[in-house]
Amino acid sequence: MIELFLFSILGALIGILTGLIPGLHTNNIALFLLLFSQSQSINFAILIVSASIAHTFSNIIPSTFVGAPEDETALLVLPAHSMLLEGKGYQAVSISAISSLLAIAFSFLFLLPVKITLKDFDLYGIIEENMLWILICISSIVIFTSPNVKNSIIIFFLAGLLGIAIIDLDSSFLLKSSSIFPALAGLFGVPALTYSYKKFIPKQEIVEHKRIGKDNILAGIFAGGIVSILPGVSSAIASLLALSFKKGEKEDVVATLSATNTATSFFVISMLFIIFKARSGYAIVIRDFVRIEEWEHLLMPSLLNYFLISIIISSIIAYYSTKFLGKFIAKNISTISYPVLLRISLGIIIFMVFLFNGPIGLFILLISSLIGILCLKMKVRRSICMGVLLVPLIMSYL
Repeated sequence: MIELFLFSILGALIGILTGLIPGLHTNNIALFLLLFSQSQSINFAILIVSASIAHTFSNIIPSTFVGAPEDETALLVLPAHSMLLEGKGYQAVSISAISSLLAIAFSFLFLLPVKITLKDFDLYGIIEENMLWILICISSIVIFTSPNVKNSIIIFFLAGLLGIAIIDLDSSFLLKSSSIFPALAGLFGVPALTYSYKKFIPKQEIVEHKRIGKDNILAGIFAGGIVSILPGVSSAIASLLALSFKKGEKEDVVATLSATNTATSFFVISMLFIIFKARSGYAIVIRDFVRIEEWEHLLMPSLLNYFLISIIISSIIAYYSTKFLGKFIAKNISTISYPVLLRISLGIIIFMVFLFNGPIGLFILLISSLIGILCLKMKVRRSICMGVLLVPLIMSYL
């Protein structure tokens, strides 16, 4: 039990760090551990579980204060960075942190019903058989609920063509990474920063957000749970699915997307035992580190119990750390000139893209940025740019 606590704490600290660095994911840490490990290790598996959960808490910070997205937070950049410009940057972080914590608590409550539904009623098989139509429905909702349908279709398919071109492209440079990172940085991060150039950062209100709607959390859990069982579907699609069920003020969107982000990771880990499938890079590595026992009856496998304890420890540490870091940055960020911050933020994005994806990544960043800026020029909702993931995924099921 002492080792369980120690590796859970260490994993939480690693996950907080990876969440703070755009482009660095728990998958990178998992692959690094696998590369240097000589044998199977429950402790390393616990560390990865803990890191994967903590990462979903702290990645709100670069989304809010830098405007730099990754797969999980692409849609979150828009409302969170907007709140920063209203003097509510800390509130965005606070809402995100409590929403992620509530998502963990509610996910525990839904774990057994999800297991029974998937295993005993074969919901998994039904969803898998109808995956193509589910994706088409999500795409249709995104496009046809937009105020400007014609322009939305243009942007959706431009982003989709970009996705088809890069989806199987190995653009790793100095570090192992996906070509999706520069694409999302260009579609969501760069346009948000360049269009905010003439604005300034007001003094940030250090105010706790008192109320988080349960419907926001439930929408996030539903989307995260569904997506975690589907092959090839990322948490970014889970975010898009959640938004199709729950819209509202910026605070509601931040809460919903943060809950989705964390719930997806929770259920990805759980699905190792429920449907015996690994739906993420770090889940595949966990399966290499330990022997997974399928959850057949009501009694949970002992290893799943260890993982759940690790998730609790990691969530508590990540919650307080995220709020502490968010408060510290919010108190000091208004002293920085916003144009200077924008240049720093753009510099960070370009540097991280080069570090992970090299010259090819910079080219992807340029093309995707042009599409993202065109999206703003045509007054189309930025969520339409998720065609970069949806179109290639739909094509793979045809």
